[in-house]
This record gives sequence, structure tokens and C-alpha cells, in this order.
Amino acid sequence: MNINGDHLISLPIEDTRENYLRGFWQWVGLLADDDYTRGVEAIYWPKTVVFTPTQLKERVTKFWGGPAPWSPVIPNERLIGVVNDDAHFEPPNQNRTGWFMAQIPVTTEPLRSKADVILQGVAVSFFVREFDRRYVLDFEIFHA
Repeated sequence: MNINGDHLISLPIEDTRENYLRGFWQWVGLLADDDYTRGVEAIYWPKTVVFTPTQLKERVTKFWGGPAPWSPVIPNERLIGVVNDDAHFEPPNQNRTGWFMAQIPVTTEPLRSKADVILQGVAVSFFVREFDRRYVLDFEIFHA
């Protein structure tokens, strides 16, 4: 794995909800492609990596339990709008970094992700900080 290297999601230094969400959707796209190794590599880890790719996948896909497996998806535009509208955004102030929280959309019907399928959300938050003259996503926590 390439931690804090070339695989980080890189965003312009711009404190807008849209910019933060752009990074979030890039990350969700990796998870939707079942690329949890890149999902771990795409996040800035300031000290130690919190999750292995297997642990990250289990956290996202087994959060809701049940007999059918859950998969993260990039849904249709309407449902992307619902996720975006529900996201919480806090730009940096004083010596604090930016922060946001959004719901990773998961479904038991990933092959129908562009339809209006029933989605659940796995809430995750990130700090958005400057690293190497760009903004990167710094994992905070999953929310119950």
C-alpha cells in the first residue's frame, strides 16, 4: 500500500462544500469499484492507518447486517443530490481544519444502482487539511 503518497485524493485548496464532496465521491467510487486497497491509500493517515483494506470493506459492507450483502454505490443523480443535501460541511476557522460528514450510499441491489433503489447510509467524517500544497481527506470516524 502507498500511504500518504501518490495515491491520495487530491483537491484544490478551496473551502467549499462542493470541493469537499468532490473528494468524498472520488473515495466512494473506489469503494463502489471494490478497490478497498486504493480506498485506504486515498486517505491521509497522519499517524497510523486505522483500517486495512479488509477491515474497511467489512466496516462499510457489514454495517447494516442482514442476510443480503451491502455494497457501496454511486447512485443516480437524484440520490447523489439527497446524499449531498444531507452532508454536513464546516470550513476551517482560526487554526482548525475543514471538516465534513456524509453518508456512503450502500444497497443490496448494486446492479440497479442507477435506479431509485433503496439505499442506506454509512456516515463517515473527514477533516480536510492541506498536505503538500493540496487538500487531502483525513479520516476522522465512522458514525453509528
